[in-house]
Amino acid sequence: YELLLAREMLGVLKECGATIYGVADEARLNERVPTFCFNIGTLSPQMIVEAMAEMQIGIRDGHMYAPRLMKRLNLSMDSGAIRASLVHYNTIEEVRRFGEALRAIIAKLS
Repeated sequence: YELLLAREMLGVLKECGATIYGVADEARLNERVPTFCFNIGTLSPQMIVEAMAEMQIGIRDGHMYAPRLMKRLNLSMDSGAIRASLVHYNTIEEVRRFGEALRAIIAKLS
């Protein structure tokens, strides 16, 4: 089931033009867990996360307590990236709602 959620989330993130850190090949989704670390162009991860919170969608931003990873990805320790985590109790509908919200936020902030 989590593979199904991951496939849906990967599609949403790709449609939104996200830079996805980690396995982003649908054929290799079985090699990852459904936790996605990403950025949307030059948009502020913090602003995206705050806007999502206003829509009752909980995701996180920052350096994820992984300074070496941020350095390797050439990301600022100040802004970092966005992390969205899915587990067995999430639904496809929630992933789709996430996508709708993210598209609206991107349109607003761009």
